[in-house]
Amino acid sequence: MTRRARAGSAHAAGSARSAGSVRAAGTRCLALVLVAALALVAEGAAAAPRDTFREGTDALALGKFDDAIALLEAYADREPAHPDASFNRALAYLTRVRAGAERAGDLGRAAAALEETLILRRADADAAHALELVRNEVARRRAGSQKNLVVATPSLDRQVVGLASPRTWGLFAIAASWLFALGILMRRKVAGSVRLAGTLLTPLALVALVAFLPLALGSARLATRSRPGVLVVREAFLTDEAGQALGGDPVVEAARLELGVERGALVHARYGTREGWLPSETVCALGVQ
Repeated sequence: MTRRARAGSAHAAGSARSAGSVRAAGTRCLALVLVAALALVAEGAAAAPRDTFREGTDALALGKFDDAIALLEAYADREPAHPDASFNRALAYLTRVRAGAERAGDLGRAAAALEETLILRRADADAAHALELVRNEVARRRAGSQKNLVVATPSLDRQVVGLASPRTWGLFAIAASWLFALGILMRRKVAGSVRLAGTLLTPLALVALVAFLPLALGSARLATRSRPGVLVVREAFLTDEAGQALGGDPVVEAARLELGVERGALVHARYGTREGWLPSETVCALGVQ
Protein backbone atom coordinates (compact mmCIF):
# COMPACT_ATOMS: atom_id res chain seq x y z
CA MET A 1 0.00 0.00 0.00
CA THR A 2 1.36 3.46 -0.91
CA ARG A 3 2.02 6.17 1.64
CA ARG A 4 -0.93 8.17 0.24
CA ALA A 5 -3.23 5.17 0.57
CA ARG A 6 -2.13 4.56 4.17
CA ALA A 7 -2.64 8.23 4.93
CA GLY A 8 -6.11 8.07 3.35
CA SER A 9 -6.98 5.01 5.39
CA ALA A 10 -5.76 6.65 8.57
CA HIS A 11 -7.77 9.76 7.76
CA ALA A 12 -10.92 7.68 7.10
CA ALA A 13 -10.43 5.77 10.34
CA GLY A 14 -9.94 9.02 12.23
CA SER A 15 -13.09 10.45 10.66
CA ALA A 16 -15.06 7.34 11.62
CA ARG A 17 -13.81 7.56 15.20
CA SER A 18 -14.67 11.26 15.30
CA ALA A 19 -18.17 10.55 13.97
CA GLY A 20 -18.60 7.77 16.52
CA SER A 21 -17.48 10.08 19.33
CA VAL A 22 -19.91 12.73 18.17
CA ARG A 23 -22.77 10.22 18.08
CA ALA A 24 -21.85 8.88 21.54
CA ALA A 25 -21.65 12.42 22.93
CA GLY A 26 -24.97 13.22 21.30
CA THR A 27 -26.56 10.12 22.82
CA ARG A 28 -25.24 11.01 26.27
CA CYS A 29 -26.55 14.55 25.92
CA LEU A 30 -29.94 13.27 24.85
CA ALA A 31 -30.01 10.87 27.80
CA LEU A 32 -29.13 13.70 30.20
CA VAL A 33 -31.85 15.89 28.69
CA LEU A 34 -34.40 13.09 29.11
CA VAL A 35 -33.34 12.45 32.72
CA ALA A 36 -33.60 16.15 33.49
CA ALA A 37 -37.03 16.32 31.85
CA LEU A 38 -38.26 13.32 33.83
CA ALA A 39 -36.92 14.88 37.03
CA LEU A 40 -38.82 18.08 36.29
CA VAL A 41 -42.01 16.11 35.58
CA ALA A 42 -41.60 14.17 38.83
CA GLU A 43 -40.96 17.39 40.74
CA GLY A 44 -44.04 18.95 39.18
CA ALA A 45 -46.16 15.91 40.04
CA ALA A 46 -44.92 16.03 43.63
CA ALA A 47 -45.57 19.76 43.83
CA ALA A 48 -49.11 19.45 42.47
CA PRO A 49 -50.60 17.73 45.56
CA ARG A 50 -48.81 20.21 47.83
CA ASP A 51 -50.28 23.05 45.80
CA THR A 52 -53.73 21.44 46.06
CA PHE A 53 -53.45 21.21 49.84
CA ARG A 54 -52.24 24.81 50.13
CA GLU A 55 -54.95 26.11 47.80
CA GLY A 56 -57.60 24.19 49.74
CA THR A 57 -56.36 25.58 53.05
CA ASP A 58 -56.24 29.10 51.61
CA ALA A 59 -59.79 28.75 50.28
CA LEU A 60 -60.95 27.60 53.71
CA ALA A 61 -59.31 30.62 55.36
CA LEU A 62 -61.19 32.88 52.92
CA GLY A 63 -64.51 31.19 53.70
CA LYS A 64 -64.77 29.58 50.25
CA PHE A 65 -65.91 26.28 51.68
CA ASP A 66 -67.09 24.74 48.40
CA ASP A 67 -63.70 25.32 46.79
CA ALA A 68 -61.94 24.13 49.93
CA ILE A 69 -63.95 20.90 50.00
CA ALA A 70 -63.30 20.18 46.33
CA LEU A 71 -59.56 20.81 46.65
CA LEU A 72 -59.08 18.92 49.91
CA GLU A 73 -61.14 15.96 48.68
CA ALA A 74 -58.98 15.90 45.53
CA TYR A 75 -55.89 15.93 47.73
CA ALA A 76 -57.25 13.05 49.82
CA ASP A 77 -57.97 11.00 46.68
CA ARG A 78 -54.39 11.33 45.41
CA GLU A 79 -52.24 11.41 48.53
CA PRO A 80 -51.82 9.27 51.69
CA ALA A 81 -53.94 10.50 54.56
CA HIS A 82 -52.41 13.25 56.69
CA PRO A 83 -53.92 14.47 59.98
CA ASP A 84 -53.74 18.16 59.04
CA ALA A 85 -55.35 17.57 55.65
CA SER A 86 -58.11 15.45 57.21
CA PHE A 87 -58.76 18.03 59.94
CA ASN A 88 -58.95 20.89 57.45
CA ARG A 89 -61.34 18.86 55.29
CA ALA A 90 -63.60 18.38 58.32
CA LEU A 91 -63.49 22.12 59.04
CA ALA A 92 -64.49 22.85 55.44
CA TYR A 93 -67.62 20.70 55.77
CA LEU A 94 -68.47 22.20 59.17
CA THR A 95 -67.96 25.73 57.82
CA ARG A 96 -70.52 24.99 55.11
CA VAL A 97 -72.96 23.69 57.73
CA ARG A 98 -72.46 26.75 59.90
CA ALA A 99 -72.92 29.08 56.91
CA GLY A 100 -76.40 27.64 56.30
CA ALA A 101 -75.38 26.08 52.98
CA GLU A 102 -75.36 22.51 54.29
CA ARG A 103 -75.74 19.61 51.91
CA ALA A 104 -76.91 16.12 52.80
CA GLY A 105 -74.08 14.14 54.35
CA ASP A 106 -71.93 17.10 55.39
CA LEU A 107 -71.96 16.16 59.08
CA GLY A 108 -71.16 12.55 58.26
CA ARG A 109 -68.26 13.49 56.00
CA ALA A 110 -66.94 15.88 58.62
CA ALA A 111 -67.08 13.05 61.16
CA ALA A 112 -65.25 10.75 58.73
CA ALA A 113 -62.44 13.29 58.29
CA LEU A 114 -62.18 13.77 62.07
CA GLU A 115 -62.06 10.00 62.61
CA GLU A 116 -59.16 9.89 60.15
CA THR A 117 -57.41 12.65 62.06
CA LEU A 118 -57.73 10.78 65.36
CA ILE A 119 -56.48 7.52 63.87
CA LEU A 120 -53.40 9.31 62.55
CA ARG A 121 -52.93 11.51 65.63
CA ARG A 122 -54.64 9.97 68.65
CA ALA A 123 -53.83 12.84 71.01
CA ASP A 124 -55.46 15.53 68.85
CA ALA A 125 -57.77 17.16 71.41
CA ASP A 126 -59.23 19.62 68.87
CA ALA A 127 -60.29 16.77 66.55
CA ALA A 128 -61.78 14.79 69.44
CA HIS A 129 -63.75 17.83 70.61
CA ALA A 130 -64.96 18.63 67.09
CA LEU A 131 -66.08 15.03 66.58
CA GLU A 132 -68.01 15.16 69.84
CA LEU A 133 -69.73 18.37 68.69
CA VAL A 134 -70.67 16.79 65.35
CA ARG A 135 -72.28 13.78 67.03
CA ASN A 136 -74.02 16.02 69.56
CA GLU A 137 -75.51 17.99 66.65
CA VAL A 138 -76.74 14.76 65.07
CA ALA A 139 -78.31 13.78 68.41
CA ARG A 140 -79.94 17.23 68.78
CA ARG A 141 -81.48 17.02 65.33
CA ARG A 142 -82.85 13.54 65.92
CA ALA A 143 -84.30 14.60 69.25
CA GLY A 144 -85.98 17.55 67.51
CA SER A 145 -87.53 15.22 64.94
CA GLN A 146 -88.74 12.81 67.64
CA LYS A 147 -86.34 10.09 66.53
CA ASN A 148 -84.40 7.90 68.90
CA LEU A 149 -80.62 8.07 68.90
CA VAL A 150 -79.02 4.68 69.41
CA VAL A 151 -75.25 4.84 69.81
CA ALA A 152 -73.72 1.42 69.25
CA THR A 153 -70.39 0.70 70.88
CA PRO A 154 -67.95 -1.87 69.47
CA SER A 155 -68.09 -5.34 70.98
CA LEU A 156 -65.61 -6.12 73.77
CA ASP A 157 -63.32 -8.15 71.53
CA ARG A 158 -63.13 -5.28 69.02
CA GLN A 159 -62.37 -2.80 71.81
CA VAL A 160 -59.54 -4.93 73.22
CA VAL A 161 -58.00 -5.67 69.82
CA GLY A 162 -58.24 -1.98 68.91
CA LEU A 163 -56.18 -0.86 71.89
CA ALA A 164 -52.99 -1.26 69.86
CA SER A 165 -51.89 -1.74 66.26
CA PRO A 166 -51.27 -5.21 64.76
CA ARG A 167 -47.54 -4.44 64.78
CA THR A 168 -47.59 -3.64 68.51
CA TRP A 169 -49.48 -6.81 69.43
CA GLY A 170 -47.12 -8.78 67.20
CA LEU A 171 -44.06 -7.33 68.95
CA PHE A 172 -45.57 -8.21 72.34
CA ALA A 173 -46.18 -11.79 71.18
CA ILE A 174 -42.61 -12.10 69.86
CA ALA A 175 -41.17 -10.73 73.11
CA ALA A 176 -43.27 -13.20 75.13
CA SER A 177 -42.07 -16.10 73.00
CA TRP A 178 -38.44 -15.08 73.47
CA LEU A 179 -38.90 -14.80 77.22
CA PHE A 180 -40.58 -18.21 77.27
CA ALA A 181 -37.63 -19.74 75.41
CA LEU A 182 -35.18 -17.97 77.73
CA GLY A 183 -37.02 -19.29 80.78
CA ILE A 184 -36.80 -22.85 79.50
CA LEU A 185 -33.03 -22.49 78.97
CA MET A 186 -32.58 -21.01 82.44
CA ARG A 187 -34.48 -23.89 84.01
CA ARG A 188 -31.93 -26.34 82.61
CA LYS A 189 -29.35 -25.07 85.08
CA VAL A 190 -28.71 -27.60 87.84
CA ALA A 191 -29.31 -25.20 90.69
CA GLY A 192 -28.91 -21.66 91.85
CA SER A 193 -30.61 -18.35 91.28
CA VAL A 194 -30.59 -18.72 87.48
CA ARG A 195 -32.69 -21.89 87.65
CA LEU A 196 -35.06 -20.24 90.13
CA ALA A 197 -35.44 -17.23 87.84
CA GLY A 198 -36.15 -19.54 84.91
CA THR A 199 -38.75 -21.42 86.95
CA LEU A 200 -40.55 -18.15 87.64
CA LEU A 201 -40.11 -16.67 84.16
CA THR A 202 -41.34 -19.64 82.13
CA PRO A 203 -45.00 -19.72 83.29
CA LEU A 204 -45.29 -15.94 83.27
CA ALA A 205 -43.97 -15.74 79.71
CA LEU A 206 -46.29 -18.58 78.66
CA VAL A 207 -49.31 -16.71 80.04
CA ALA A 208 -48.21 -13.56 78.19
CA LEU A 209 -47.74 -15.52 74.97
CA VAL A 210 -51.18 -17.11 75.27
CA ALA A 211 -52.66 -13.63 75.78
CA PHE A 212 -50.75 -11.69 73.14
CA LEU A 213 -50.73 -14.21 70.30
CA PRO A 214 -54.55 -14.22 69.81
CA LEU A 215 -54.55 -10.42 70.07
CA ALA A 216 -51.86 -10.18 67.38
CA LEU A 217 -53.69 -12.60 65.09
CA GLY A 218 -57.07 -10.97 65.73
CA SER A 219 -55.73 -7.49 65.14
CA ALA A 220 -54.04 -8.55 61.90
CA ARG A 221 -57.24 -10.25 60.73
CA LEU A 222 -59.30 -7.18 61.57
CA ALA A 223 -56.85 -4.93 59.70
CA THR A 224 -56.80 -7.09 56.56
CA ARG A 225 -60.50 -8.00 56.36
CA SER A 226 -62.14 -4.75 57.41
CA ARG A 227 -61.59 -1.03 57.27
CA PRO A 228 -63.12 1.83 59.25
CA GLY A 229 -65.91 3.88 57.77
CA VAL A 230 -68.60 6.41 58.67
CA LEU A 231 -72.24 6.71 57.61
CA VAL A 232 -72.78 9.87 55.55
CA VAL A 233 -76.59 9.92 55.23
CA ARG A 234 -79.19 10.83 57.85
CA GLU A 235 -79.89 7.17 58.64
CA ALA A 236 -79.77 3.75 57.05
CA PHE A 237 -81.06 0.29 57.96
CA LEU A 238 -78.92 -2.82 57.84
CA THR A 239 -80.13 -5.38 55.33
CA ASP A 240 -79.28 -8.90 54.27
CA GLU A 241 -77.34 -9.52 51.08
CA ALA A 242 -80.57 -9.56 49.10
CA GLY A 243 -81.44 -6.06 50.34
CA GLN A 244 -84.15 -7.13 52.79
CA ALA A 245 -84.21 -5.08 56.02
CA LEU A 246 -83.00 -6.95 59.10
CA GLY A 247 -85.06 -4.83 61.48
CA GLY A 248 -83.86 -3.01 64.55
CA ASP A 249 -82.81 0.57 64.99
CA PRO A 250 -81.20 2.46 62.11
CA VAL A 251 -77.56 3.39 61.77
CA VAL A 252 -77.37 7.17 62.16
CA GLU A 253 -75.28 9.77 60.39
CA ALA A 254 -71.67 10.11 61.61
CA ALA A 255 -71.76 6.60 63.13
CA ARG A 256 -68.46 4.70 63.10
CA LEU A 257 -68.61 1.43 61.15
CA GLU A 258 -66.39 -1.49 60.23
CA LEU A 259 -66.62 -2.08 56.49
CA GLY A 260 -65.92 -5.43 54.85
CA VAL A 261 -66.39 -6.88 51.39
CA GLU A 262 -68.38 -5.18 48.66
CA ARG A 263 -70.97 -7.03 46.60
CA GLY A 264 -72.39 -5.00 43.77
CA ALA A 265 -73.89 -1.84 45.20
CA LEU A 266 -73.73 -3.12 48.79
CA VAL A 267 -70.95 -3.22 51.37
CA HIS A 268 -70.85 -5.43 54.45
CA ALA A 269 -70.89 -3.34 57.63
CA ARG A 270 -70.58 -4.01 61.34
CA TYR A 271 -72.21 -1.51 63.67
CA GLY A 272 -71.44 -2.35 67.28
CA THR A 273 -72.43 -6.00 67.65
CA ARG A 274 -74.80 -5.92 64.66
CA GLU A 275 -73.82 -6.89 61.13
CA GLY A 276 -75.48 -6.50 57.78
CA TRP A 277 -75.27 -4.76 54.43
CA LEU A 278 -75.56 -1.09 53.48
CA PRO A 279 -75.59 0.71 50.13
CA SER A 280 -72.01 1.66 49.28
CA GLU A 281 -73.05 5.23 48.49
CA THR A 282 -74.22 5.73 52.09
CA VAL A 283 -70.80 5.20 53.69
CA CYS A 284 -67.41 6.86 53.51
CA ALA A 285 -64.47 4.49 53.92
CA LEU A 286 -61.61 6.09 55.79
CA GLY A 287 -58.25 6.35 54.10
CA VAL A 288 -56.46 4.79 57.10
CA GLN A 289 -56.79 1.76 59.33
